[in-house]
Amino acid sequence: MSQLTGGRKIVIRSIIPIILIASLFACSADAQALLQAGAQAPEFSLKDLEGNEVSLSAFSGKKAVVLVFWSTWSANSPRALQRFEDFFKKYKDKGIQVAGINAESQTLSSEDLEKIKKTVKDLGISFPILLDKNLTTFRAYGVIALPSTMVIAEGKMTYELPGFPLVGTEELFDYLLVLSGEQPRKKTEQQYKPRHDAVADTGLGRGFVKKKMNAMAYPYFKKAIEKDPRYMLPYVELAKLYQLDGDNAGAEETLRKALSVEPGSVVVMSELGHLLTKAGKVKEGVEILSRAATINSYTPAHYYYAYALGKNGLIKEALAAFDAALSLNPFESTAYQLRAEIYEDNKMLKEASSDYRKALELMLKIKE
Repeated sequence: MSQLTGGRKIVIRSIIPIILIASLFACSADAQALLQAGAQAPEFSLKDLEGNEVSLSAFSGKKAVVLVFWSTWSANSPRALQRFEDFFKKYKDKGIQVAGINAESQTLSSEDLEKIKKTVKDLGISFPILLDKNLTTFRAYGVIALPSTMVIAEGKMTYELPGFPLVGTEELFDYLLVLSGEQPRKKTEQQYKPRHDAVADTGLGRGFVKKKMNAMAYPYFKKAIEKDPRYMLPYVELAKLYQLDGDNAGAEETLRKALSVEPGSVVVMSELGHLLTKAGKVKEGVEILSRAATINSYTPAHYYYAYALGKNGLIKEALAAFDAALSLNPFESTAYQLRAEIYEDNKMLKEASSDYRKALELMLKIKE
């Protein structure tokens, strides 16, 4: 990362050796892995509020499992829990299982536990509430905002909704009605499912990138795109790979091609906007990211937008946008890292140092 080298070392030298910093931030792409429809749902085993171990496989006999990631500090979490409680009471006998996964903090204190129990009791929640004490499951599922909802059917991710947006939430519940055998409240289109061979090729490509065998990864991402042009994940992974190899033009071309297929993809818009911002095309980056940030609670769209505003000299607006992003997900190291760079650009070295430290603490926690 450019902000970690050269003349900027002075801000972060007291925090941790430069080599370790570089190696940690190089892992940030893995920390933001995008799970989309068709991906295998990661297994988990978490304790409920009574101390019983509950695993995903325990619900294997259900038509679908709805995972609601939430916290007591998230403003929309109580509304989400209450809405899913109402649904669960009505449709639990239709084969739909709901489970709440609490992602309160990096370490769960006794005070945190009491707040969680009080919230659950006050809302009258009857479905299982599981404690993700080290945020392992939160990270395994690539959660980017709280609350967030994941729907799993036949072991695979079939629906993902970050935040609790009005329109998106109604579409989600219509989808769940269909899964439970009921008629949706309005006519719904069949949910898109990527081709399984495209998903498999993308997985193989990501495996090679993880092993730093980049040359082996390219053909798998390209084959996945050819097999299923609507599947956005291989475009994003291919663009990241181009950037790793210093080919920003290839990355931009890939992301623009993806947007020509799915113009409303907030993930692709976010990646393209951030790429343009880093390349000095700040005005276009701000424009794209502004649109992306209004679509839903996809947290990277919000902190990339904040970063672009900062690079455009709008420091007050940038810091407000960073606050909005961190209110969705305070565990995202990249948000702190990017805000630190904006602070540093504006000679706010104390604030920059604090954010670099926070980013590193989060990355070290992930590596434990």
